[in-house]
Amino acid sequence: MVLAGLMTMTGCAAGVPGNGFFGDGSRADRVVKGVASDWDGPDPDLLNGHPVVGWVSDTEFGVITVGSSSSCPAVAGELQVLGADEVQIEFGLSPHDPCTADMAATTHVFVLPPEVTERPVTVTVQYAEYETEYVLELE
Repeated sequence: MVLAGLMTMTGCAAGVPGNGFFGDGSRADRVVKGVASDWDGPDPDLLNGHPVVGWVSDTEFGVITVGSSSSCPAVAGELQVLGADEVQIEFGLSPHDPCTADMAATTHVFVLPPEVTERPVTVTVQYAEYETEYVLELE
């Protein structure tokens, strides 16, 4: 009985899977379960669930989101360049259902567009379903 309570499932969202890493339509260049091994940024806080940004190579950066540890991480939309030092990414809910109710990190890796030439880079992360926005700095 205790095991059943620990395995409680919650829904993430209804939808049709796309072509992303998890079959969810992600527009990230690659998605890594957990923290990417080459991560150079702040550690994610699994309790507060706020995203963090950091470098994963000289030309790639990552956004770590926190959510279900099953195949239901947040889904990255297309990266938008807002200026020479600013990008924006909107994340949506996974189309998979049901999802586990535990918290884990997922790294969404993006190639930094050539139009982004100045540092630091402001990365705005939006969660449309929750009308939440985080303005983060990639140094």
